[in-house]
Amino acid sequence: MVKALVLTAITGMQIGRRYTVSERVNTIGSGPQCDVVLNDRHLSTRHAEIRQILDRWFIVPLTPGGISLNGLPVRGQSRLNPGDQLTLGGTTYLISYEELEERALGVTPNTQTGSVPRLGEYFVRRGILTPEQVARVVQRQRDVSSSGVRLPFGQIAYEMGLISRAQLEQALNEQRADFQTNFHD
Repeated sequence: MVKALVLTAITGMQIGRRYTVSERVNTIGSGPQCDVVLNDRHLSTRHAEIRQILDRWFIVPLTPGGISLNGLPVRGQSRLNPGDQLTLGGTTYLISYEELEERALGVTPNTQTGSVPRLGEYFVRRGILTPEQVARVVQRQRDVSSSGVRLPFGQIAYEMGLISRAQLEQALNEQRADFQTNFHD
């Protein structure tokens, strides 16, 4: 099981949108290189990090201002607890924890260093798909393969209308870059 932190927007333009983070260090900001990309003019390109230390999660500002926790400004590392309200820029998020099966994330349990995550994990990290949506795509992939047809995860997610072509291309590019970084000669 993988412990994940879930940010659910409770105010702002993205109300109801969920972002799931399960890595030890996750960057948040308006820049495309962030793990959680938030389109908010009040956020810098790399605005904050969410860090997991043991079984606890913390928010760490990377730029001054624009972050509050339960109505109080965050100036240094602050612990995130279930039920907390984290405001980033113009949006407030409800904090919750979730236990996820590694396969639901699209991750093959692998303790080797240098491994490349499966495609579903890239979408979950970016908040594009929920673990439940990844599981639905994987189930559809199994159903299709039982009829003798093998379709890639990304193609099925696209055909189901869960991702755009641009999102698929971005995730594939990230996966290729990780592969090249981890497995160069």
